[in-house]
Amino acid sequence: MRPGIVGAAWENGNRGTPWRGPLRQLVLVLLLVAGCGIRPTDPIPGLEAPEGPVENTAPALYWVSEGKVVRVSRPQGSLSGYDVVALLARGPTGAEQGRGLTTEVPFDAAPATVDRVANGLDVRISTDVSLLSRAAVQQIVCTLLDIQAVGTVNLRGGGHSLELQKCA
Repeated sequence: MRPGIVGAAWENGNRGTPWRGPLRQLVLVLLLVAGCGIRPTDPIPGLEAPEGPVENTAPALYWVSEGKVVRVSRPQGSLSGYDVVALLARGPTGAEQGRGLTTEVPFDAAPATVDRVANGLDVRISTDVSLLSRAAVQQIVCTLLDIQAVGTVNLRGGGHSLELQKCA
């Protein structure tokens, strides 16, 4: 090595060059990753993750028996895609009626829309919610929360609302 020449050891091949071997591969990988077009972002805010099952695979409808709201199982998948408020308004099947089950959900409550909101479900029915009996409210709330355990239900209709209802 000649004195006075800076970096001569790199140039003569005794120690390799900085752009060969693992350092070169690392730089190439970093350049490829940096140029892929994906830019870092801040977290995107949204709704909280649901607790419990998102959709119950063994759904039930809630009917009235001797003044109390009772859970009645349905076959797996039988409520998927149905307006459950319309099912409650129609009333129990003949076999269920034979067991003394009834409904207090009025026929004009359907159709209904159900939207997911931060605290649970927002349900808009086709009748005035202030005219619903306590049992009718519980039938709707318990049935919806049995299908999607998401917190609470806000019932709206006829210019009135019943906020943060839970299955009792």
